[in-house]
Amino acid sequence: MITPEHTPLWVRLFHTLPSEGRTSMEVYAAALAAALARLTNGPRVMHCRPRSRLRPALERWAPLARVSGYFDRYVAYQWHAWRHDADVNHIVDHGYGHLAFGLDPRRTIVTFHDAVLLRAAAGELPADGYARSAVLGHRLSLRAIARVARVIADSESSRADLLRFTGYPPERVRVVPLGVSPMFHPVRPTDRPMDGAVRLLHVGHCGPYKNVETLLRLVPMLRRRLDRRVVLVKVGGDFTPAQRALIARLGIGADIEHHVHVPLAELPRLYASADVLVQPSLYEGFGLTVLEAMACGTPVVAATGGSLPEVVGDAGLLVPPTDLAALTEAVARVLTDSPLRTWLRARGLERAQAFTWERTARATHAVYREVHEESK
Repeated sequence: MITPEHTPLWVRLFHTLPSEGRTSMEVYAAALAAALARLTNGPRVMHCRPRSRLRPALERWAPLARVSGYFDRYVAYQWHAWRHDADVNHIVDHGYGHLAFGLDPRRTIVTFHDAVLLRAAAGELPADGYARSAVLGHRLSLRAIARVARVIADSESSRADLLRFTGYPPERVRVVPLGVSPMFHPVRPTDRPMDGAVRLLHVGHCGPYKNVETLLRLVPMLRRRLDRRVVLVKVGGDFTPAQRALIARLGIGADIEHHVHVPLAELPRLYASADVLVQPSLYEGFGLTVLEAMACGTPVVAATGGSLPEVVGDAGLLVPPTDLAALTEAVARVLTDSPLRTWLRARGLERAQAFTWERTARATHAVYREVHEESK
């Protein structure tokens, strides 16, 4: 017998637009939906992911494509959302928070992933590369988020940022960490080059807060420190013109393997082939890549920016993001201290086991139930 408290909820997940390529947001949405579907008496999930219409048609004309992209996101999707209310509405990316203007705020939840634009506007992060239109759109989304019933934050760090920069009621914020997929587990590397080089791995885009410049400067520093060739395996995102110029000045072009697009199923092999994952970000709202690396048994050296200490804990080495000497020393320790490397692998595997999508789904479902009960 299904009791009232176990009556399945109809939950609609509002996805990002496919044309915008927000891969990490779609990984979150897909993993969460799959985990929710596996819960006993879990919610019935419906997906709202309308296709972009104007932007693909105008892709050849860059200025028009950019304007049409704003129309697709802020007008067409808004209209689409207005017609698709459910028992609970969940906007999976706070950058789409404006959709809440067309939904019943009493039944709407938004996941707040990071405060990159807020921190950039406050001068706490580099503001390069953020168009004024993006900043204005973000402000619009935050105004809509102020109306919703609950905000889910990926980390305590993200929650603190949300409360610091907005007037959102703290009692309505729930921290629900992300999980790591079972596909990320130790595998035997099959195609690692036998050239004796040290292989560093970085997974992520090349935006300002990722601190890619420090990562690039690490390569020659570490080469001198170890007297060995150092290869940086870079996954995701094109280098900026300034970063390409820095690569040329440092003379490390031949020491970089760049994979702009890697299928998700291939990532465990790349983690396994690396000697260490290096994540020197100035800020992260969660830092899923360090969790994936730990789940694959790859040692992690990360920065103290944002939520990274929350995720890494004592299972990796943490250094200030702009301290190149400390970063070099930490990576060198991992590479030259065999007992430390073995301990980090074991501790990373142990810590990663605590971050499951099932846990994420259960905590998220509890928020759905909470909101649904209040909205009756």
